[in-house]
Amino acid sequence: MKDIPVFSGNLIPQQEIWQDSPCSSCEGQPCCRYLPLISIRMEKQRDFIDLLLLSCFDSIFPALKESGEWIIYLGRKCGHLDEAGAKCSIHMSSEQSLICKAYDASSCWYRGAFNPKRRRTLLPFCTEGLIRLEKRYELIENRFKRAVNWDELCDSAGEYCQNTPESGGDVCDSAVPLSIPFNKCRDGQFLFFPPYKRPEYRSHFELISFRLGFPGVYLVMTDSVWAFFINATVGYSRLDLIREEYYPTVDYKDGTYSFENIMKEQHPFSGAGERWVALRRSDIDVLTSLTVFDQSGRVRRLPSSADLLDVLSAKLPEYAE
Repeated sequence: MKDIPVFSGNLIPQQEIWQDSPCSSCEGQPCCRYLPLISIRMEKQRDFIDLLLLSCFDSIFPALKESGEWIIYLGRKCGHLDEAGAKCSIHMSSEQSLICKAYDASSCWYRGAFNPKRRRTLLPFCTEGLIRLEKRYELIENRFKRAVNWDELCDSAGEYCQNTPESGGDVCDSAVPLSIPFNKCRDGQFLFFPPYKRPEYRSHFELISFRLGFPGVYLVMTDSVWAFFINATVGYSRLDLIREEYYPTVDYKDGTYSFENIMKEQHPFSGAGERWVALRRSDIDVLTSLTVFDQSGRVRRLPSSADLLDVLSAKLPEYAE
């Protein structure tokens, strides 16, 4: 499993007022609609299975970069995107994540990458497109050593690529309680993504805050394990297609990003009991306030899951079980 980057150093705000910002003239607001979850390099059969299984979930899609890196995206609009005004409703406010404030909008990568007329920077795939890609280039047979010509792939993108998915509907935050028993996490509606290790810098909390701004995304933790927890629905027709084409016994729970695989890779779990604590974006201030940092912003001590649960239960008693 590959970890997301951990930011070191300071994040410097460089936003302009909305009318002067390049974001005000951006069509489609792709950075507010497509959240990168994890990067994968297709180097072995296990990686291909992961891509296939992840593509079965609604609002989840893999996209290929020229470098050969696959990025898994969640296609849901940020909860702070004002749909009517096509703008960030918390732009330049204290509520906005520093990740957004520090982003250089004048050289925005998203604007070109998600332009369906160009299709030279990022190619989004659906389940059927992944299968056609593998069969055309015989990737499994060649043990993923065969190079795929990028220009050729872009020229024939219509054979493999889907239009960039429309952002999915909102997911109710109250669907996930504050404290989650492990057996509930085996339900098919949940995906798990890194970070599995604990945050190391204050700026890491800014990235967490940004991600939790998207509906259905939570940070779940025990004393020993951290993960992003995505509330998503598996499309069984796509799963059946994968079974038919490749693996008659494959199941979406065999994928890397399942509860079972986290259990296999993390030892031991929390001594506080077999429960996750689920954090929403509004809870990050509690997590940060209970964390001890040094003068450089490096994390020195994180709160226990029991301490977090005590504070959050008092703050949000309606979520506690």
